[in-house]
Amino acid sequence: MSDPAPAAAASPHLHHILVTGASSGIGLELARLFAAGGHPLVLVARRAARLTALAETLRRDHEVSVHVIPLDLTAPGAVEALVAELARLGLGIRVLVNNAGIGAYGPFLARPLQVHDDLLELNVAVPMRLAHRLLPAMVAAAGTPGPGPGVLNVASTAAFQPGPLMASYFAAKAHLLHHSEALHEELRGRGVTVTAFCPGPTRSGFFTTDAMLPPEARDATGELVAAARTELARRDARRMDTAVAARAGYEGFLAGRAVVVPGVRNRLLTVLVRLLPRGVVRRAAHRGLRR
Repeated sequence: MSDPAPAAAASPHLHHILVTGASSGIGLELARLFAAGGHPLVLVARRAARLTALAETLRRDHEVSVHVIPLDLTAPGAVEALVAELARLGLGIRVLVNNAGIGAYGPFLARPLQVHDDLLELNVAVPMRLAHRLLPAMVAAAGTPGPGPGVLNVASTAAFQPGPLMASYFAAKAHLLHHSEALHEELRGRGVTVTAFCPGPTRSGFFTTDAMLPPEARDATGELVAAARTELARRDARRMDTAVAARAGYEGFLAGRAVVVPGVRNRLLTVLVRLLPRGVVRRAAHRGLRR
């Protein structure tokens, strides 16, 4: 069976900002920023209770319309189900924020294949499918009042280098970066922005998911052991504040930039990995990830 055609560009009057992975981390902060700008939102994530609580807060604080669609985007047919629900509700998407993503730490062969499959589905396939379905209407809406229209893809500084011990994650983010840059160029001059937002590590729940932790990090009840909590706190102290990083991505998108890397240290890293021999970069990344 062939893939369905892109969503029809029935109306140029698009207003809503769609944020995937909006229940925590950078997705939550981006949702806050768009709400503060007075833009109606559609929030998507697996955790319905967190989405509902966030929606209530944004409605109260910013007096904006917020729709909540709890959905596991790795489930078969999830993108088509989401697009169908948007159509049923009559919600035109002006800006797509592809933030939902997962990581996997450890040797490639130490994790089940399903972990890598889910990672590639959520970090690569879902953003591509959503962009293909929603961009036609955005092109038709170009020139109308409002932010964008366009796509803000949350990639990572991981996109600029290989990542031994996080091979699938680094490769997925590289795809998202290159795909975003290519679409930015294809759509340049048509009033549509595609931005690759590439933060470094931030203080979020990303590093406490099971796929990012060794088994010994949790006790029999599933709680983090004391040593793991201490180590996570030590590393968080060196990571960028999530709200600060999100603002850089938000402002970069509104400015129409192709790539946004927040922080001087992160920008320097992206330059160095292009100048150094690939073998040096590869081995340095391996040493860093082992630590």
